[in-house]
Amino acid sequence: MAIDDANFQQAMRHFEDQAARAAGLKDRIAELKGSARNTDGSVTVTVAPSGAVLGLALTPAAMNRSHTQLTQEILGAIRQATQQAAALVEETVRPVVGDAYYQQFQDALRAHAPAVEPLGPTTPPPPGSLPVPAASDPGPVRQPRPPRPARPDDDGDFSDESVYGGTP
Repeated sequence: MAIDDANFQQAMRHFEDQAARAAGLKDRIAELKGSARNTDGSVTVTVAPSGAVLGLALTPAAMNRSHTQLTQEILGAIRQATQQAAALVEETVRPVVGDAYYQQFQDALRAHAPAVEPLGPTTPPPPGSLPVPAASDPGPVRQPRPPRPARPDDDGDFSDESVYGGTP
């Protein structure tokens, strides 16, 4: 069975158009970010559509809270920013893929980043159970040299010769 050249060309144009739209969609999604603030504006969070925290800003007013209150403010802002990012993704993706395929898109997205509920105030894990960040190797540590004792005839010119002539 021979493929009609016109049908083949039309199918190729359709495929190329879809590929270009998908590439453009990927670029637009990569640029999306959600941001949120707490009620007094002392905590601001920016997240990627995946929920990854990209930025956290605290004003001095945030430090007036207990550690538990500050934790809750930060987590609340993260949740709001994540909801905003999800709404932006839907606003960007749905018109391109259509209502019929949007749910499939969401399912595929969730398969790569399963939803989790953030923890509330909890007892922190023991320090020994947490990974220690790898410090960059600064190389051998050089100990400072002790100061050279001053000689009474040292003129301070870093040579062993005296400005008065000869060696001490």
